[in-house]
Amino acid sequence: MTPAPARATVHRLLRHGRFWLGGGTIALVLLLSLIGPTIIGQDPTQQDLAHRLTDPFWGAHGTSTHILGTDQLGRDTLARLLAGARVSLFIGVATVIVSGTIGTLLGLLGGYFGGRVDLAVNFIVTIRLTLPVVLVALVVVAMVGSSLTILVLVIGLLLWDRFAVVTRSATQRLAHSDFVIAARCIGSSTPRILLAEILPNITGPLIVVATIELAHAILLEAALSFLGLGVKPPLASWGLMVAEAKSQLLFRPWQIAIPGVALALLVLAVNLLGDALRDVLAPEGRV
Repeated sequence: MTPAPARATVHRLLRHGRFWLGGGTIALVLLLSLIGPTIIGQDPTQQDLAHRLTDPFWGAHGTSTHILGTDQLGRDTLARLLAGARVSLFIGVATVIVSGTIGTLLGLLGGYFGGRVDLAVNFIVTIRLTLPVVLVALVVVAMVGSSLTILVLVIGLLLWDRFAVVTRSATQRLAHSDFVIAARCIGSSTPRILLAEILPNITGPLIVVATIELAHAILLEAALSFLGLGVKPPLASWGLMVAEAKSQLLFRPWQIAIPGVALALLVLAVNLLGDALRDVLAPEGRV
């Protein structure tokens, strides 16, 4: 993208309301997750049974020491909420990197070479689409065990299909473009053509797909943690916080509502950001 179109794209993006709403919320969550624990001065893993199940600040017995109250083990809810934000964002971003690398590579190969290579890529994508993501993730994590590394690898190996489909379609449109033919004529190698000529020209749609998969990965991690097969204590996870508070649903519903609302807001912000990026970077994909 030349400087002039790039400046025009940035200008349109900065004028997009959903970009500011979604991107601002994500930036705020990231900032709070990084500096929040230092400000509030609470350890998310420290237990204090003498102050378990305290009310949030708006409750009858709320205190300024624990603004959002404590859980059944006396751990500060706000500290665990911020720690859970770091876990969710880390798993989401790392998963997008893994799945994006796999899907983009397969899509480039299938779209550029066509023929049998394209048939092989389509076959692999079809096999992936026949696998139920949540069920496969549950089975693999239950068999192998759960850790941050395993969660990233399992989710990343299950969410690459959109990257592959979008990359393949975009590569097919560019494979016979003038600048690609010119690169072949001057003797450029195939890896250089794919990585230096085609890939930079399809980053817009890939960024849009990355935001969609980021939200998907965050939700999938929360679901696995809720079922006890995701993040393990003492690490904090929003899905794990909801699971641990199930017994308090009728008595202290805010213990489920707080991480649940945080999860919903983060996923909504990611989707708003993705929607804005799709409007600006890939308007031809709008219906």
